[in-house]
Amino acid sequence: MIRAFLSFVEEDLNLVNLFRGQAKNQASDIEFADFSIKIPFDSLSSGYVARGLADQIKLVALTICLCGPTTYTSKWVDWELRKTMDLGKPIMGVYLYNPAEVPKYPEPLAGHPLVPWNINEIVRTMRSLVVAKPRGVKRDRAHG
Repeated sequence: MIRAFLSFVEEDLNLVNLFRGQAKNQASDIEFADFSIKIPFDSLSSGYVARGLADQIKLVALTICLCGPTTYTSKWVDWELRKTMDLGKPIMGVYLYNPAEVPKYPEPLAGHPLVPWNINEIVRTMRSLVVAKPRGVKRDRAHG
């Protein structure tokens, strides 16, 4: 079972739900976690939200950024990707739209896999990024 955190912007939620359903139907060994955020990044509640996000990200093997036309503008998406990397976990991006409709992607994705919406290719990329640890080997807290 591969558990991935989904990072996305609220305006892409309908496509994100379609992605979740399609991925679950085609790859039953995948599970997704996310934290749909409607709170501004610089609000008084942002510390609370950040702790909740960090707790979710600690429980996954990697983070998948679902990229739409405005995803690169989200401070929360940027934070989620950077937090994932800080925890020593891989990140990747998936185009929710035709790549020509997504002129920019979040800066933390530079140098990381960015693939089209093709479940087989996404799963292949996920598996290549996730390094299996032998049973009984505990992960240290700094690296998830």
